[in-house]
Amino acid sequence: MSVNGWLQEFRALHKRARQKQLNEEDKRLYLQAREQFARALTAAQGMTLRPGEMARQTFRVAQAMQIELSLNSGIIRAMTLDISKGGFSVVLGKPPAENEMVGYTLKMPEGADSIIGRAQLVASRKQIGNYRLSFSFQSMSEYDQERLETVLFDAALSRIPG
Repeated sequence: MSVNGWLQEFRALHKRARQKQLNEEDKRLYLQAREQFARALTAAQGMTLRPGEMARQTFRVAQAMQIELSLNSGIIRAMTLDISKGGFSVVLGKPPAENEMVGYTLKMPEGADSIIGRAQLVASRKQIGNYRLSFSFQSMSEYDQERLETVLFDAALSRIPG
């Protein structure tokens, strides 16, 4: 099957999954296809998977999503630069304290309920006048992980013509 043909089939499965119209066999095929698509995205991003690591856990999408961060210094509204199932990055004027656990409220598209949780700073890079900060999600529920993953696949598919 050609790449375009496979992608069309994946788009159709993804659409049916969003509409909760998959039987058990289709769900199994969809999860396999999602992992295959995520592996292609991960490879295109030049990322390497560790042994046993799933690409769906690793690939990230450059996607602006509204996020509110609750820091010891106060609440800050920002936009994500990129996001993955494992975390996100933002640009802020200054980083939180080194071991500060940060609260977040991630606004979901189409008026869906926000994802609320805790995140930990994992990287900070000083830029001119600000910092690029990367956070990892801490203890996100499987339900919210699935909702976020669906949004990530929506975003990735929207960038591929066809």
